[in-house]
Amino acid sequence: MYFPITVFNVVTLFLLLATIVMAYKRFTLPGESNWPLVYYAILIAYWRSFTYSLDNYWVLMGVLCGLLLRFEFLSGPFQKVIRAIELVVFCYVVWRCFVLIMMW
Repeated sequence: MYFPITVFNVVTLFLLLATIVMAYKRFTLPGESNWPLVYYAILIAYWRSFTYSLDNYWVLMGVLCGLLLRFEFLSGPFQKVIRAIELVVFCYVVWRCFVLIMMW
C-alpha cells in the first residue's frame, strides 16, 4: 500500500483525527463547550479549501447540529435526535477522509 505524503493527505489525516476526537469528546464535554465550534471552523476551512472533497449538505447539516446543541435551542428527546444526526455526520466525515487518503 502506497501512501503519498502531500499537503492534502496530511491535512485530511488531521481532519480525520480531529473528527474522531470530537466524536468521542462530544459525549463527554458539557453542552456549552466551545470546542465543537472550533472543530466546525476547521471543518468549514477544509471544506472551502479543498473543493469537492466533502458534500455541502453533510457539512452544513453538521454545522447546524453543532449550533443547535451549543446554544441549546432544543431539549429532551429532540436533543438526542440532533446528537444522533451529528454522529452520522461524524461517521460520514471519517469515511470520506479515509476514502480521500486511500485514493479510492
